[in-house]
Amino acid sequence: MIKNYWVLLKIFLYEKINWPVFWMAIRMVCFVFLYCMNISPVSAKTERDFPDDVSVFFHDADICQYLAGEWDSTLPPKRKNELSDEMNKVCSNIHERQEYFEKKYVRNKSIIRKLKSYEF
Repeated sequence: MIKNYWVLLKIFLYEKINWPVFWMAIRMVCFVFLYCMNISPVSAKTERDFPDDVSVFFHDADICQYLAGEWDSTLPPKRKNELSDEMNKVCSNIHERQEYFEKKYVRNKSIIRKLKSYEF
């Protein structure tokens, strides 16, 4: 093993090396390594990685947050009624469902973290 290092050292010392090309190759290897490290998912989970029941809750919770953001006192009465009907349909028991899933998945940290991110 040490002999191989000596061979490499002799090549670097005694052979003519095109140093600009050498350093460009080193930079490219480092860039590829860092790029691969950057794009690899570390601990991110998408909703499709969660169980179906929790994924449905996350979808409904996102809709509730969207509808809450759409609500405005300056809206026409027709639009207010549409938003209210939709919120009653989707968001009526969202608190109870959130508490249920927090108890059900108490040992799954990624689900609990995502559940805690919703504030209703």
